[in-house]
Amino acid sequence: MNVSNSVKMFNFAHKNEAGMPASSWTLRILTGMESLANIVEPLQVIGKDVLFISSLREVRNLPSLRADYNTLVVCRNGRIIVEIGGNSQVRVLPRQMLLIPAGKLIQPMMISTDIEATALLISDRMLKQLLGSQINIWNKALYMKEIFVIEDTDWMRDIQHISMPILNHYGEMHLSKDILESYLRMMLLLICEDLLHHENMSIKDEKVSTGHDKELFNRFLMFLGKQQQKKQKVAFYADLLNITPKHLSTICKRVSDKSPSRWITESVMQDCYMLLKDSDLSVKEISNRLGFPNSSFFGQYFREEAGITPLAYRNKNKKAVSIGFPGL
Repeated sequence: MNVSNSVKMFNFAHKNEAGMPASSWTLRILTGMESLANIVEPLQVIGKDVLFISSLREVRNLPSLRADYNTLVVCRNGRIIVEIGGNSQVRVLPRQMLLIPAGKLIQPMMISTDIEATALLISDRMLKQLLGSQINIWNKALYMKEIFVIEDTDWMRDIQHISMPILNHYGEMHLSKDILESYLRMMLLLICEDLLHHENMSIKDEKVSTGHDKELFNRFLMFLGKQQQKKQKVAFYADLLNITPKHLSTICKRVSDKSPSRWITESVMQDCYMLLKDSDLSVKEISNRLGFPNSSFFGQYFREEAGITPLAYRNKNKKAVSIGFPGL
């Protein structure tokens, strides 16, 4: 697909802030507040569900953003350090794959100059369609256990040999849709198989939960991720699921060992971190945007969770992305 046909989702510009021609495309993923910027290599936008970026070599000055897509990054050379969820730094080395679920706050901290990496972004709708009931493995690993990196495996190296022809020549194939979906499903199932062998996934005393419980829990995560003002009572989300707050609490505890209020708080804090680091909004404006009754309540809420005041956090963390050097 020609990228110029995808302006409904993405805005591409040839000029920099001064109005002069830029040496790179500017890609903006319209997530409401933030954008992914300055990616220069060829990319493929496939409908509204898949975005393929063949190289991250010249990524610059990325802000924090909340991903609308599930993101898979394969690192072949160089180093990447990314902060996920506002407080967890993850290092990605050569022959590793970075996995970031939709809805998570992402802050690139360091991208080395010798980076060789590709990225595949898949919508929640497509992910659920391809994985079916196995979506529970993805959600458990990435949302509950926070397993964001998997190590190099034979299948990862082998699958890269067929990925480039499929993704780069998608529009030229008569059976492109079926081929792409089959490829993505195979890759995602192999990732889930890999995740199942991770030590953090082997919890012997895990509470038994039904498929219906997991489905409701997955829907709760979806509603929570899409809500602009996430600081709502448990009853608000229970109503969206057509169940009682007590039932939602039971499901969350059974499936994830966390209460729904804890999930809500952690999601709210991601928005707090993002706005404090990457916006010029005042604390009062952030308080209003996130649905707090007043800035004093917001300050107390933030301090109890983060251990410092909002302004102290902003002063400590508001900084540009660091572009690293080879070998870092």
